[in-house]
Amino acid sequence: MSYFVSPEFLRVLLLGCITSLHMTWRRLVNQIVPEPYLDEYFHIPQAQAYWLGRWSQWDPKITTPPGLYVFSYVVNAVRGFFSKEELRPSVNEWRFTNVLLLYLLLVALYILAAVGRRTVYHESVLQREFSIICFPLIFFFSGIYYTDLFSVLTVVLSEVFWKAGINSQGPVKVLFQASHFVAGLVSLSARQTNIFWVAVFLGGLQVIESVKQRVGAREVHDPPVSESYFEDFPITSISLAQSAVPMIPQLLLDLWPQLSLLAVFAAFVVWNSGVVLGDKDNHIATIHLAQMLYIWPAIVFFSWPVLLPLFSDLRGLRRRLPRITTTMSFLLLMLAVVKFNTIIHPFTLADNRHYTFYVFAILRKHGFIRYAVVPVYCLCAWMVLGSLGGATDAVSSSSKSARVLYGDDTVRVSFILVWLVATSLSLIAAPLVEPRYFLIPWLTWRLAVPEYIAPSAEKRKRSELETKGSSRETSSLDAPSTSALHALLRTAAAHSAWVELVWYVVVNAVTCYLFLYRGFEWPQEPGNVQRFMW
Repeated sequence: MSYFVSPEFLRVLLLGCITSLHMTWRRLVNQIVPEPYLDEYFHIPQAQAYWLGRWSQWDPKITTPPGLYVFSYVVNAVRGFFSKEELRPSVNEWRFTNVLLLYLLLVALYILAAVGRRTVYHESVLQREFSIICFPLIFFFSGIYYTDLFSVLTVVLSEVFWKAGINSQGPVKVLFQASHFVAGLVSLSARQTNIFWVAVFLGGLQVIESVKQRVGAREVHDPPVSESYFEDFPITSISLAQSAVPMIPQLLLDLWPQLSLLAVFAAFVVWNSGVVLGDKDNHIATIHLAQMLYIWPAIVFFSWPVLLPLFSDLRGLRRRLPRITTTMSFLLLMLAVVKFNTIIHPFTLADNRHYTFYVFAILRKHGFIRYAVVPVYCLCAWMVLGSLGGATDAVSSSSKSARVLYGDDTVRVSFILVWLVATSLSLIAAPLVEPRYFLIPWLTWRLAVPEYIAPSAEKRKRSELETKGSSRETSSLDAPSTSALHALLRTAAAHSAWVELVWYVVVNAVTCYLFLYRGFEWPQEPGNVQRFMW
């Protein structure tokens, strides 16, 4: 009987349920929306042109490189080879490409977990990977012919080869580095901004890895996120820079894949006279710092269940709170960004088919609203970054406790520094606010959040004794009502993985239903059904 409740059985059952939901979504899209919709009007004819051998044809309205169209050509060519009849791809066949990409992404995520030697607890049935493919932006665009899934898959594959390389030596290491370079090139063929993830992000992590391997991790100031303060961020930056400067020749050897990708990207920009391929008038690079405000509530909206372990213990939560001076400084900085660098693209105000239209309609309803939400940006940013420190009931006053519980999953300040740099570079040049632009920053953050495993009663008691012996907190936290609240918070944290999965299913059900069954017409285009989407 225990076999039927084993993690392996639950994994198969869960995958079966996800596959069933996904196939239902795909079937309904092709039944109800058989014709190309929105950006599919550009993507599908371009893929069709390649299939017919017109490789020189290019739609000037398309802004991204042709990686997806070439991949789709290969997929359908393989299908055509095994088909008894001549394959003439329809809208349905082109959309099938993203169906395949969704499951390739799941496999790539499993490989990434294995190659990265992440601590995997059998109780979790690897739900993180299942949750990622159910993430609303990934799930939704798996049913239509958009470039997002191909872009995400190539970034994950680049990280797979990078992690395999840092865990290898000799010729095998060089082979994985070369594979990382090739995967990075493919990723750039999917979307130009992937340069910040396959080269800048992974290059930054490579510098940290190389420095710590050669000078020793203890010689570099890089505390766990759970024990860090604001001043640890500049100190960590300086410490890494001081350690890296003497070993620049060796770093250049370690970074040759990332540096080569940067060189290729620079050559492309020079050749293309810009980053975007087409429709350059509506996609002019600019400085849009407010993007780094919008990302925080977006992540919290989608992934609030992932944040539950952060609130699993109120004592630990109090130790994680930023200082008043730090909070006030960031609030003032955010207010300045809102005042002087709020940019609203004409597309955002003109297209009521996207949810961002309604978000900005609220923000623009009254002048004070955009300033009133600044504390929300600040709170969300603290929660998103704080969650990288792991559960508050799992960490005592020493870093040893964190390593005992989380092992290699402990996230350090250096990771946040690199992640913030890559995220900023990928967002702040875009004048248009699109939830899809947050997809890869969200994914890299989600992959870094430590999985929550509830500590045993013995460990929890020992941690509480350490906390009482080293803190001056009032006894109000020991009240019976607070103990009940602690128990509730710990229960919620213990089931956060399941809550996350259920939340994604709910969001997908609502958004997919609105897309399929709540179409509307514009007065200027009678007879054309418009549909809500991300």
